[in-house]
Amino acid sequence: MLNCSFCGKTDQEVQKLAAGPGGLHICNECVETCRVLMDGADVPPKAFDPVTWPTERLINALAALDATAEAYKEHLARAVDALRDRDVSWAKIAEPLGISRQSAWERFK
Repeated sequence: MLNCSFCGKTDQEVQKLAAGPGGLHICNECVETCRVLMDGADVPPKAFDPVTWPTERLINALAALDATAEAYKEHLARAVDALRDRDVSWAKIAEPLGISRQSAWERFK
């Protein structure tokens, strides 16, 4: 079963669910909410806050959320590998991550 990475609904609870990079998925309802936000409307992103989700949805979404987090770690590692292949320094990579050069090297070596 697949879940929307933003609202936690399953593929059975929405009309469509699209896969994105790094293991993310987004449902048609969240896409519509994003369209409204991009058009400048002040819509509270309450549907995106797990605190507002029913208990059953939260439980069902845990495995998918964990898989998304793991997939994004791999996505980040590939981005760092691409930068290192381009001879970008560890210091330059570490800066936007808010960590030291040494920490970046230890994390991604």
